[in-house]
Amino acid sequence: MKEKRFFLSAAIMLFLGLIMLFLYNKSISYEEEETLKKQMDALLLTLHNKIEETTKVSLASSVILAKSPHVVACLSQQEREHCLPYLLEIRNSMAQANIFENARLHLHTKDFKSFMRLWDYNNQTNDDLSTFRHALEKIKQSRQPTYGIEIGRHGMFMRAIAPVFAKSDYIGTIETVVDFKDLNDYFKKDGIELYVLMKNEYLPIANAASYHQKLMLDNYTIVNQEVNGLGFIKEINFQGTGYLKRGDYYVLYTPIIDINGEHVGFFVLTWSESLSLASFKG
Repeated sequence: MKEKRFFLSAAIMLFLGLIMLFLYNKSISYEEEETLKKQMDALLLTLHNKIEETTKVSLASSVILAKSPHVVACLSQQEREHCLPYLLEIRNSMAQANIFENARLHLHTKDFKSFMRLWDYNNQTNDDLSTFRHALEKIKQSRQPTYGIEIGRHGMFMRAIAPVFAKSDYIGTIETVVDFKDLNDYFKKDGIELYVLMKNEYLPIANAASYHQKLMLDNYTIVNQEVNGLGFIKEINFQGTGYLKRGDYYVLYTPIIDINGEHVGFFVLTWSESLSLASFKG
């Protein structure tokens, strides 16, 4: 009888011990999951803040240049020679000061035509932008500068656009255009790869950009990298903001909402499971 009680007590203790071990492991897994989620939130916040920082500096550039007599004369008299040397000097100064290594400057007429792309000033086409650069029309109506991400002939970029006035007359806009290279470098130094995915439906708009076939995914094109580092994901069907794990890698994704409120693609961040995200604290 005593032996039965002993074995019964031992069985109960073992059962309770297993339950406690299960709950402990569950608690540890939950804490690890919550820590990972917090670090991912901090990572997304860092991405948002870096984009905000870049576009605000770009906006300051555009607002200042919009008041330049060279730019005003350029657009009011429709003569590129009035501002070309001046803007080339500004662009070179930006590069030397390490503000934006790859900054591009673009002038538009008041009827939404490309007047001068500084990175391609020998090939001016005066192409009509009205059907896809909707921010230009909003600026003409509001007479206020704006900034954000938008897709143009040469691809998806961070853009800061300011109206240009001759006295009180609206004569066009100037924008500072910045690619994602500095963002790439910022995350890469911590072992994180950033991919900027543009929906393939916008490729007809970005018809002056050249993307290698290896950068084409089923529904997206990688616009900021020369190598497709997303090959380990067999199917990409991102929805909203979230993350997934494939093998030894985490993949964090969030939608790209452009300057006009349209969902045009995704930011995707990838890193090895062994990498600590502790440095990203939000």
